[in-house]
Amino acid sequence: MEINAHYSTLGVNVDASPQQIGTAYAAQLAAFRKRLAIADPLPIERLDALREAYRILSCPLQRRAYDAQQAPPGAAPGSAETRADGAFGAASAGEAAVEFHGSGAEYFRIWLVNIALTLLTIGFYSAWAKVRRERYFHRNMMVDGSSFDYHGTPRAILLGRLVVLAFFLLASLAEYVGPGASLAVSVFGLVAFPWLLLTSIRFRARNTSYRGIRFAFSGSYLKALVLFLVHGPLILLTLGFSFPIFLQRQKAFIANHLSYGSAPLRFNARAGDFYRGLAAALTLWALLLAGAVGLVLRLFSGPGSALGLALILFALPLLGLLFVLLQLVFLPYSRVVGSNLLWNHMQVGITRFRSTQRVRAYLAIALSNWLLILLTLGFFWPLAQIRLAQFRARNLFVVAPQALAEVAAKPREKASALGSEAMAALDLDIAL
Repeated sequence: MEINAHYSTLGVNVDASPQQIGTAYAAQLAAFRKRLAIADPLPIERLDALREAYRILSCPLQRRAYDAQQAPPGAAPGSAETRADGAFGAASAGEAAVEFHGSGAEYFRIWLVNIALTLLTIGFYSAWAKVRRERYFHRNMMVDGSSFDYHGTPRAILLGRLVVLAFFLLASLAEYVGPGASLAVSVFGLVAFPWLLLTSIRFRARNTSYRGIRFAFSGSYLKALVLFLVHGPLILLTLGFSFPIFLQRQKAFIANHLSYGSAPLRFNARAGDFYRGLAAALTLWALLLAGAVGLVLRLFSGPGSALGLALILFALPLLGLLFVLLQLVFLPYSRVVGSNLLWNHMQVGITRFRSTQRVRAYLAIALSNWLLILLTLGFFWPLAQIRLAQFRARNLFVVAPQALAEVAAKPREKASALGSEAMAALDLDIAL
């Protein structure tokens, strides 16, 4: 084997710093993608060698062992031949930082083409647009030198969307037939929702792979039905204070029924962990609700002639303020807390995860994204997605990633795209 082959593959010196190795790796990947875009790709063996070189040299322990093997006889420990710097980025020994190599300019071009072709085909190209988008984000998300991949097919996604469209048309028609028909369709939709949820997660899991091994989901319809028809309404009955329980049940339902190849995922966070994580948000929510209830009671206790004017001047703006706070503060807050609790309490075999998202940083990105989207009339949207992906990646680390290489592939099972498209149509975020 060529001496210092990994350094040669990346095009760096043997005494390169972790930052230089990371920069060289990103540059090599960019060059590989450019060749792929012009239909003149480099051999796949070159990409495998690049990933292997980065996997070894980005981990301080593995780099030190590799340097020791490559060192000429008599080389002193700590010399240029055996030198390995400290932890790469914020990852510590035995960890691999999750990386996202997508760029705003690159994805903006993909997004523009997707929008244009979707409009020209009256929406039919949207299935192909989704595949392009998913593959771009999956293939630019890397762990331990290997990227994810997405295998969903446009035809399956298009079929799912057509079925969902047919259901919505049926629901609209039922309103003209009569109250009985409308109620029957509503009940059917309510009962069908957990099944759509299951097929959505199953389809996404089956069509996501890492190092050639696909994920799988085995959740049952009955458990999904209980989750959303029992714990869901409790949120309304408790004025939102049972939301941490619902969030914990939702994360546990998804994570405990996912598997990577033959290795099942395990999630051990309790409802109490979610209550502690959301304590500040729940306290603020309680104060706002108490103030809103007090104001409404005060208004209703006033003279009857002034009630209508008081509702317009005070109550309706107050409800609007609560809605804005829910969308811009509480939901982002719960997403950060939920993501941290999910990853920090989940493992695959001996492989664990460490999530370091901060509410303030996420809120800054989310609010600035929406402001820039409004100012640019929507054209900042693709760049906003890149910013969120970069934020999530740089705050997520994989502990003992080498153990994933020992996972055996599990036979694949069929999965429908229907549920996935239904979730997209209903604008529900259920992805891990």
